[in-house]
Amino acid sequence: MREIGKVVKIEGNQAIISFTRGTACGECGKCQVGKDRLEMVMTADNDVGAQVGDEVEIELENMNFMTAVTIAYGFPLLALAAGIFGGYYGSLALGLKDNTAQAIGVALGLAALAVSYVIIKFKDESIKKMKKFKPVIIGIRTKDSI
Repeated sequence: MREIGKVVKIEGNQAIISFTRGTACGECGKCQVGKDRLEMVMTADNDVGAQVGDEVEIELENMNFMTAVTIAYGFPLLALAAGIFGGYYGSLALGLKDNTAQAIGVALGLAALAVSYVIIKFKDESIKKMKKFKPVIIGIRTKDSI
């Protein structure tokens, strides 16, 4: 996934980049609230020596992007489904009535969903430090390359 943005701040070997939300983002609203807020801010490794005001191209490999999406969305979905089905069928196996089993399934599904978000939040700092999930500035755009 490639985006073009403008460097707004430099912090050590990191550049804070402002860019317009791309079409790949759709209108999910996870990064910004509302459809009107199209500007996003991202921190990227600055191995090319970009300076404040430079227009740069940043990249996050598609496979790593999909892995991050799977962690953020797939893991909670899997936890929810496992909690619902495990709670429901486990309750039926214990001989509980169907209505009770359904309620237990929903409760365990929601509990598993909450636990999955706690796990993701707990692991967030270590995931952020992994180089493969960090965007990298791959080039500084000049007037000739526009």
